[in-house]
Amino acid sequence: MNDPIKKRLKKKYGQEPKWAEDFFVETKDDQHISRRDFIRYLSLVSLGLFSGTAGVLFKTLFGRNEGKMAVTKGVKIIDKSDLTIGESYAFKIPGTSYPGILVRLSEDNFVAYGQKCSHLQAPVMWKEKEHKFFCPCHKGAFSAETGDVLYGPPERPLPKLKLTITKDAVFFDGIEKGRLV
Repeated sequence: MNDPIKKRLKKKYGQEPKWAEDFFVETKDDQHISRRDFIRYLSLVSLGLFSGTAGVLFKTLFGRNEGKMAVTKGVKIIDKSDLTIGESYAFKIPGTSYPGILVRLSEDNFVAYGQKCSHLQAPVMWKEKEHKFFCPCHKGAFSAETGDVLYGPPERPLPKLKLTITKDAVFFDGIEKGRLV
């Protein structure tokens, strides 16, 4: 009797228990692992799972771009003559796939914001008659002048985009306030 399990059972019970005879399947290639080795393997697997989870958590908490996407500055968005007062223009923020929205509030006053609602990332729309940005998803509203939340579930303002206005055109010049998520 070379089997360590059978030896241990016989030592503990004085004889081999009936269930061990009924359910024990012995093959030529049977390998038995000791408790110490099992605990060692279990510890290594647990450590590996913990490391993977900790890595994902660390990246989620500290690895975000926090609005530092590779934006391209100095890119022309639109000619001034193509946008009338009160009209909006949707565009992709240069260097990203993030949508932006530009509004001409007056003759020389243009504002641009990231077009995703800060609540659940639904696209915001310009409401010219109400002079505000509106998110139809959960009925949130944002100020046209500042991007601040007027009402609804959003807790943060829209990310404000920096613009350079020349005699003929409007240029994107970076992110002024907030972050692109």
